[in-house]
Amino acid sequence: MKPPVARAASAAALLVAFAASGGCVERKMIIRSDPPGAAITLDGVDTELVTPAEIPFDFGGTRAVTLIAPGKRVLETTAKLEDPWFTYFPLDIGAEFLWPGTILDVQTFDYALESYQPVDPSMKSELKKRLDEVKLRAAQYRAGGAEGPGAAPQRPAEQPTDAPAENAPKK
Repeated sequence: MKPPVARAASAAALLVAFAASGGCVERKMIIRSDPPGAAITLDGVDTELVTPAEIPFDFGGTRAVTLIAPGKRVLETTAKLEDPWFTYFPLDIGAEFLWPGTILDVQTFDYALESYQPVDPSMKSELKKRLDEVKLRAAQYRAGGAEGPGAAPQRPAEQPTDAPAENAPKK
């Protein structure tokens, strides 16, 4: 019969070997776009990836997704990453340590990017007018300095020459 210390050491070694042989959970989100090749920003951080892309993640929740492609409108949206059944306690212990294989959690998000619309020729004059108005307001703000438009110092109005000045010396 083994001494109690040897039995405890054997049990600990067996437990460590059992835990090490356990499975793992691989979670990833796949982001695809139509057309492909859009740059991906997640939660305001540039991922330096383009669609389609596989991005690993650890926790569920809502992620802010921005897709940018030449000739397309910038798409700012969200991706809701769902937590599957094996991420809840106590099932997560079995999935992480006891399951002999790999559990995959793959969540796919498909986005369609819109093209810029060409300018309608009948709208060109209206757009030109609006642009001129914006330029005029910008010039007014610049002229007003830090005080804003119309705040440029104004000269005092000149007094008529035939009216006596208020502070003129009396005779």
